[in-house]
Amino acid sequence: MTDFAFFFSEERVVSFILLFIRLGAIFIFLPFFSSASVYPSVKGAIAFLFAVSLYPTLPPIGFELNGASVLLAVISELAFGFAAGFVLNLIFGAVQYAGEQISFAMSFSMASAVDPQNEASSTVIAQFLYLLAILLFLAFDGHHLILLFLAKSLFAAPLGGFVFGYDYLYYAIKGFGWLFILGTTIAFPILALSLLADIAFGMIMKTVPSFNLLVVGMPARILLALIVLTLTCGSFALAFRNEFMRAYDALGALFF
Repeated sequence: MTDFAFFFSEERVVSFILLFIRLGAIFIFLPFFSSASVYPSVKGAIAFLFAVSLYPTLPPIGFELNGASVLLAVISELAFGFAAGFVLNLIFGAVQYAGEQISFAMSFSMASAVDPQNEASSTVIAQFLYLLAILLFLAFDGHHLILLFLAKSLFAAPLGGFVFGYDYLYYAIKGFGWLFILGTTIAFPILALSLLADIAFGMIMKTVPSFNLLVVGMPARILLALIVLTLTCGSFALAFRNEFMRAYDALGALFF
């Protein structure tokens, strides 16, 4: 009876609340778990289930229990979820940026659709690459890696003890620049092909003035771009996996 009452002590109750907030922040900010197509009530239920499962393994909290310290701990847990989500979402942001560049090269910039994951309008190619990235993320068990990171963080980053450090700010600035580099690298084959196609069509129009660029050139550019996009899907999958694992390893270096 005494052991059972221990789990309902003031310290343990605060620990459970902070754990639930950390899990909730993970499901709000991290890739796949933050999908807008999943109802908030479902996310809350899953977060509560994981909190109950991890509750017996929680280490003791390392701060004095008072109103100010608990409030700061809650803010710290929300910041933890945001910071971890930002690191991993950089990779998905690079994928969407590449899709936007490819859509522009294919003259699909005006062909947009509502992205059910983010509830925002995006081009068709950007949405296709993002959904492909989500499937790859599930295929190499990225969601399991996130849960493993969460379990390790309970001991390496105690509840209420996370603060933004210089190393994280440096990585965030550097990673934001890397987003554009990675996105351009993914889109480069189609961007290069589009440039070569423009040069070729320009030479044809100079030699054959009757050549109708809109009737022949535009469909030809789209067809060539789709062929190259299909052929480079394997390289895209490998690059996405490697970059995601680099970001996941960075989580351990930054938070642990």
